[in-house]
Amino acid sequence: MFKHSYTLILGRITTILVAALLVVSCSTARKATQAGSSEATAYLADEELPDATVFLPSPTKPGDPLFQGDLAYYAWGKTVRDSQRGTVAHDDASSSMTYIARRFEPALGFLFSADTTPNLLRLLSKSYTTTNNANKKAKDYYKRKRPYVEFSEPTGVPEGERGSRNSASYPSGHATRGWTMALVLAELFPEKAEEILKVGYEYGESRVIVGYHYQSDVDAARIAAAAALAVVHANPEFQNDMELARQELKKLGYLK
Repeated sequence: MFKHSYTLILGRITTILVAALLVVSCSTARKATQAGSSEATAYLADEELPDATVFLPSPTKPGDPLFQGDLAYYAWGKTVRDSQRGTVAHDDASSSMTYIARRFEPALGFLFSADTTPNLLRLLSKSYTTTNNANKKAKDYYKRKRPYVEFSEPTGVPEGERGSRNSASYPSGHATRGWTMALVLAELFPEKAEEILKVGYEYGESRVIVGYHYQSDVDAARIAAAAALAVVHANPEFQNDMELARQELKKLGYLK
């Protein structure tokens, strides 16, 4: 019953989101800055990004039937922390681009880096900076406590508990990062999309396993990240960076 209701609600949200994006995509994109810049600045100003507080539902809470699903996923996560999947979930707490490159390497077939693929790295970094900025407003608005804080329980990443204790849980920043990069990489390598998206999905799922996020935090992050990225596609600077990344990957033999 829970799964059916949760899927139905997500389906409705997605339908509304698609309609909203069709309207937003018609707006004029901001002028591009210098294409040669390697700084991880955003492609769009905050006011040009879709407001996740408008199209995302409020976080689940005790008494809400959907909160039972969050509790079920939280309980499941604790059962796998001592497994190999739990070890991966612990490592996925890293947000460094070096780690993320290694995480995607099996799916891509190569390791991207600042030395070998600077254009791709810039594209991924700026894309995430943009989608993360879009999600910050919802984080600041809802200020949802993380599950391990709510229940005063240990996590699968004890070394990070103190630093994350006062940061908001909804939507998940890690899930935003993983899903944004997976979507961009899948667009560049459509023939490898399934394995790429699997990595991006797992990167967000890991936050549920270690107890830093509820499942609804991760689901909301993926929806909001995709919304922001859809709008970013109309931006000339993003389009230019995408083309530069393609040319770079072709020169290296990673793209035909």
